[in-house]
Amino acid sequence: MSDNADEQLIDKATAFAEDLTSRIGRVIPTRMALSAVVAGGADSPRVIVAAYENGKEAVFPLYIGGTHRLDLSVKLNCCWDRGASYLAVEESWFHVVPAGDKVPLFRYEYLRQVNGSVPAAHIHVHAHRDEFAYVLVAGEKGKARQRWRTGKPPHMAEFHFPVGGHRFRPCIEDVLNSLVVEFGVDHVDGWDAAIRAGREQWRRTQLRAAVCDAPDEAAAALRSLHYGVKPPDTAVRDNLDRLRAY
Repeated sequence: MSDNADEQLIDKATAFAEDLTSRIGRVIPTRMALSAVVAGGADSPRVIVAAYENGKEAVFPLYIGGTHRLDLSVKLNCCWDRGASYLAVEESWFHVVPAGDKVPLFRYEYLRQVNGSVPAAHIHVHAHRDEFAYVLVAGEKGKARQRWRTGKPPHMAEFHFPVGGHRFRPCIEDVLNSLVVEFGVDHVDGWDAAIRAGREQWRRTQLRAAVCDAPDEAAAALRSLHYGVKPPDTAVRDNLDRLRAY
């Protein structure tokens, strides 16, 4: 990949970091900002988008009634899509952690490249219930049972709750919305309108990506709305990997 292509990747990731920072700042009061930092080798360049302070990864502090109660960790690894035309998210992590702690309450995560045993988009809930742990090791073939055989006790936090796959996974606005509504996190004026606008922006972007996964389905839906749709000279194959991914 050329140096110019690398620069384009950095530029796109920087613009993405600025946009995501703006979206967060329209919901919660913060002085933190996301930046794009180069990582990876020359053959597979990627850019890490995260908040940094004094050269180290940092978090967005969250306040409830003016008191620092929670931290929001936002980190995304970005790369080119398979056509090297658009910025893609390789991995993302949205972690909500009690202030001063290292163990999250819950975490939203996404992996672009996964094996079939882990959902691409998933949530981990760091909680405990005896019945949940019991059922995790009840089956002979479950992942928790396999870990248990090596002496590792089952934990609810290791369970991957699937949430929409590659195209329909939650966005940062969904996480922020839950923090404001459920925890009463301090927010800025107009936060609810910003949530709706950011969510719409995200879903429009994902809709375009989903259309590319199944163009014939998109064309059929448009025809049902009385749009004129002309097929290309060369048929475009469905992206079955994305449509069928866990």
